[in-house]
Amino acid sequence: SYLPRDTMNIYTAALPNKVCQDYIDRTYPSMRYMLSPMCIRSFGKDRHHIVKRGYAIDNGAYGYYLRNKDFDDKAFYKLLDNWATGCDWVAIPDMVGNWETTKSMIDVWVPRLLKYKVPLLVVVQDGSEVDNYSDVHILLDRVEIQGIFVGGTTDWKLSNIQGLSDVCKQYNKHIHVGRVNSGKRVRQCFYAGVDSVDGSGMSRFYETTRVVCDTIVDIDRQLTLF
Repeated sequence: SYLPRDTMNIYTAALPNKVCQDYIDRTYPSMRYMLSPMCIRSFGKDRHHIVKRGYAIDNGAYGYYLRNKDFDDKAFYKLLDNWATGCDWVAIPDMVGNWETTKSMIDVWVPRLLKYKVPLLVVVQDGSEVDNYSDVHILLDRVEIQGIFVGGTTDWKLSNIQGLSDVCKQYNKHIHVGRVNSGKRVRQCFYAGVDSVDGSGMSRFYETTRVVCDTIVDIDRQLTLF
C-alpha cells in the first residue's frame, strides 16, 4: 500500500496520551501511526481503532540503541506477523550510526521480508551520501526496495534531506524522514518534496502536537489557495 505524495503524511507513535490524541482528532485527523517492536506490548485493543487511519512499521532499532539493548528479531517478526497486512511500509532493520553494517543487513533482511508483500524502506544514515549518494542510487534501483527512511545524526539528516529527496524522485520512490518534531522541520521536509515524516513527540507532548499539527494544516490550507 505504497502512498503517492499528494500532501506529506505525518506519523507519530501509536501510543499517544489522551491530551495529544484529542488535539490530533480535532485538528489533524489524517495523522497516521508508527508501530514498533518496542511499543507493541503496550498497544492494547483499546488503541487498535486509531491505526485504521493508516500505519507503518518501524524496526525499533533506534529505540533499542537508546536503551543500549540488542535488536529483538523475534519481537520484530511477531509484529510483522500480526500487523504487516495493511501497513503502509516496513523499515528494514539497520545498525544505528553504521552505514556499512546497515548495507550488509539489507541483503540479509530483504529476502526474509518479501513474504509479507509490503513496501520496504532502507534506513539511510551518515555515510550514505558518499560519491553523490552512489549507494542510495544502487539500492533504489532494486525492485524489492520501495524507498528510504532517513535516519542518521540530526545534523547529517537536516543537511541531506533535499539531496536524498532529489535522488528518490529520480526513481519515483518513497522518502520518509524520522525524528521530525518541530514546525521548522515539517516545513523543511515538505518543501524538499518528502513523502512522509514521523515524530514520537506528537504522542507525548501537547506543545509538540499542537505545533506540528498546526503547521501541516497551515501548509495544506495554503495549497488549496492555488
